[in-house]
Amino acid sequence: MEQEFLSLAQGSMTVLEYEARFSKLSKYVPHIVADERRKTKKFVMGLTPSLRTRLMAFNHRTLHEALSVACRQEGEMEQYLEEKKASQKRPAATFQRQDKKKMVYQTPQRTVAVGSSQVPSVRSPGVKKECPHCGKTHGGSECWLVAGRCLKCGSSDHKMKDCPRLQQGA
Repeated sequence: MEQEFLSLAQGSMTVLEYEARFSKLSKYVPHIVADERRKTKKFVMGLTPSLRTRLMAFNHRTLHEALSVACRQEGEMEQYLEEKKASQKRPAATFQRQDKKKMVYQTPQRTVAVGSSQVPSVRSPGVKKECPHCGKTHGGSECWLVAGRCLKCGSSDHKMKDCPRLQQGA
């Protein structure tokens, strides 16, 4: 049972199914899960890579904290995929690489007749789309996750878990 716990990964399970299996197996390895931080780290490391990446930016102290965030992120990812699937009928926005790290968001243009001339216009200028990298709606600005910046303040000097703004309560 210990080996099964140590090799446990979310795989195709939902976060709640994974947590149920994790909790069941953890009863057989009290020496591993006695420390809450160690137990939480093991849980996070067993999540799918996309969820794990999103949760690693934070230093969750308890399994309950990590589970709550993982469930929320899983729901947001599912919603994003549904919206993406529904929007495939429309022209998709594109990302073009301008240098090795910077990604620029571009919205497709359509031609609008104004009087006797046709003028290109950007579709839905007031609506920002969710970034496929970080899940945020930052529109035309650079994605901090792709650029390796702090997701709280945008600094390239540290990651979000070490952000001084979090310690200040800002």
